Amino acid sequence: MAGIDSIIDRILKDARESADARVVRAEQDAEKLIAKKKDQAKEEEAKMLADAQAVIDAQDKQNRASQNTKSQRRLLSERVALIDEIVEEAKKRIRSLPKEERLAMIRDFVVSSSEGEDGVLIVSEQDKAAVDSAFLKELSEKTNSTITLSDKAGDFDTGCILICGECEYNGTLEARADDLQSDMRDAVNQVLFAKK
Repeated sequence: MAGIDSIIDRILKDARESADARVVRAEQDAEKLIAKKKDQAKEEEAKMLADAQAVIDAQDKQNRASQNTKSQRRLLSERVALIDEIVEEAKKRIRSLPKEERLAMIRDFVVSSSEGEDGVLIVSEQDKAAVDSAFLKELSEKTNSTITLSDKAGDFDTGCILICGECEYNGTLEARADDLQSDMRDAVNQVLFAKK
């Protein structure tokens, strides 16, 4: 029986050694797999962080661009408002010019607008009393035509309207300001906001 026991012991010993060798190989394989998975996890984590950072950077860039656009719009809006205030102040000052200066404006407009054709001059209620026969004679001489004063005052506060035949030349403050508004805005913008 000793021979059988010896064979059994030998089989058991070989089985144990084989099992131990398999356990060692399995542990080594497991360690390799764990190391590989850790490397993959680090790569995935790095990629996810890079992707997240790219999204954050893109969002930040978009936010800055949006804020810059809003700032530019607000600045433009403020500039336009300031220019509008200055244009309105200019109109106010023109309305309050002394009679002689208002008549000079009317004279300049009639002379530049008339093309030698007889005309009827309409002025504001404020200027109607100041337009006398001497002023009308001066206008007629400078335009080589006959300029007469309308019986009715115009429904405006400054400037004039000249009617020559079927043509009507509007020299009221509002009409002139509308015609020159973009030029006035450009001039005010240049003075106020020109880069030095």
